[in-house]
Amino acid sequence: MNSTAPSQRYPWRLFWCLFAANVFAALTIIPIALEIIPAIISRVGPAPIPMPVVVVIGVAQNLALLALIVWLGLKLSRRLGLGTPFLESWVMKQSGPKPDMAGSLKESLITGVIIGIVLLIALLLLAPRLPNLPLLVIAKLPVWKRFLLCFYGGIYEELLTRMFLLSLFAWLIDRGWRKVVPSLSTRAFWLANLLSALLFGLGHLPSASLFMPITPLVVVAAIIFNGIAGVAFGYLYRRRGLESAIVAHFTADFVIYVLGAALLKA
Repeated sequence: MNSTAPSQRYPWRLFWCLFAANVFAALTIIPIALEIIPAIISRVGPAPIPMPVVVVIGVAQNLALLALIVWLGLKLSRRLGLGTPFLESWVMKQSGPKPDMAGSLKESLITGVIIGIVLLIALLLLAPRLPNLPLLVIAKLPVWKRFLLCFYGGIYEELLTRMFLLSLFAWLIDRGWRKVVPSLSTRAFWLANLLSALLFGLGHLPSASLFMPITPLVVVAAIIFNGIAGVAFGYLYRRRGLESAIVAHFTADFVIYVLGAALLKA
């Protein structure tokens, strides 16, 4: 990946752009959440405190978490030579050669389409054994809600899993092996990529539990399916930058939740 050397000063303009994008992505899940919350309340009963209070507390906690994810993820990724080359070139108005946007976009779209098709086929094959598969539930929602879900996966999950977790693991692993981190070693990157992909898979289980019991089959499927995607997105993160991973993830989700779900409804 062609990445400019990180400056000594923290890139606050870049932080605010990524933070705003993260907040937007977090908001895109609200329409689907509004579909799910009534069913959850009917099963577990009302919350012990008023719902407006729950919402305010949740918003405050999430804003603080989003800020931490972006601040630390951006700090660590720049130390390792990772980052957001296209956004940096635009926001920071950096001189020198521009990133290869056309090549990055092509590679991201191809990767996203392939990952989306492979996972869609795998999910459809698994569906008879899991009648409450989240894909089958999401397929019943309006297309605009399914489209918004792609932003949540593409932006929020990539900032959390790739820019924050992968960068954190890579920094810790490289520092543990070599004590200093002049540049990210290939060995440290792939170990960090695998670890973050594993957590990426496991991280889908809480949302899956809203629709179905968490059985060994569900755990294995979540780890394998999401892990494959996570490794591919992590590779793009290092090779092309975070924007490439975001585009690939968005595309894969679009194939699964918009196009694939439309086929299920047909």
